[in-house]
Amino acid sequence: MIVYVETNFLLELTYLQERYASCEEVLELAATNRIVLAVPAFSVAEARATWQRRASERRDFLESLRKHMREVSRSAPFRDLTDRSRDFVAALVASGEEPRERLEEAIHEIESTGVIIPLNSAILAISRVHEILYSLSPQDALVLESVCWHGRTQSGPKCFITQDAKGFANPTVYDELAAIECKVLVNFTDAVAYIRNAIESTG
Repeated sequence: MIVYVETNFLLELTYLQERYASCEEVLELAATNRIVLAVPAFSVAEARATWQRRASERRDFLESLRKHMREVSRSAPFRDLTDRSRDFVAALVASGEEPRERLEEAIHEIESTGVIIPLNSAILAISRVHEILYSLSPQDALVLESVCWHGRTQSGPKCFITQDAKGFANPTVYDELAAIECKVLVNFTDAVAYIRNAIESTG
């Protein structure tokens, strides 16, 4: 089975969000060759750009916070404010680099055991059509056509996991993916159960 994932899969692992454990299960299934995990190259770039934006926002916030702390700590009742907030500030600093390391580890694992779907001129051209026909954002249209482009060259069952139910909640999008034997799943936890059942039924 080929399992397609996108940007939100990588971000779930990057920031250890609510369903990251399910995403780690998917990575483990790929690492043990029970599935083929595929992600559009566009999603890799988008995840890195998201990390950079959030890291920049966090640095700006931290700089502003330190400035205000210095001002407030000049007042006698708050002289020890800097010492009391040291752990919090350290956590903010650490939360910038650790996510990037997790993101790169996830990308490397997919590169090693799965497929990074290249962004080519055909995908760019047809994604614009999808954007207009299905009222998708440019980003979602690129993801959709990347999956379709790769899926058309592969036989057998496939599924596409996305947390972006709103973006892809279009019957014609589902039909487009169904034409390449690809089921859409909009919850990482449910997706793990579906994939395991599919593996067992074909094993």
